[in-house]
Amino acid sequence: MNNGYFILSALWRRIFRAGPASAAVLAAALSLLAVPAPEALAARAAQKKAVQVTTIYDNQPPVTDKELVGFLEILPRFRAWAKENKEEAHPVLRNGKADFLYSPQAAEWVRAQGWDPVRFFCVMGRMAAALVIVEEGNDMSGTRPRDMPGVTEEELALARRHLGTMLKAGGNAPPINR
Repeated sequence: MNNGYFILSALWRRIFRAGPASAAVLAAALSLLAVPAPEALAARAAQKKAVQVTTIYDNQPPVTDKELVGFLEILPRFRAWAKENKEEAHPVLRNGKADFLYSPQAAEWVRAQGWDPVRFFCVMGRMAAALVIVEEGNDMSGTRPRDMPGVTEEELALARRHLGTMLKAGGNAPPINR
């Protein structure tokens, strides 16, 4: 018999000897110490999650060379689709953090191309930020727009290595509505 069980067992025996009124008071007090029901725990977790700011950049690994090449292959088609369908896809500031705005229709189009929408728009946002940094003379220490995500040195190196392809892929269609 474990120690916790022994203590609770002795406590319950004492409560029931003391009478119904004492038992009710003590039972109410003990209920405050009880572990909440799974539904209550889920509701608390959902409440806590709602308070946390999550963006498409949260918990995303750095962009890889292979990802960037795949992204650049479909970027011109995405931009043409977005223009034709009057879709918006661009960086935004959400609750003080850099994020990316895109519609459910844009997410579905990206999914149909074999990409996870969160990852696709994460790559789009980070590589756009990397292009700005390269354009500004590679200075990552300066102030950047608040809707611009952070980028790693590796992502900057990718932007430099694929600069021509990135500019070409981004130049095949007018800018996406902002």
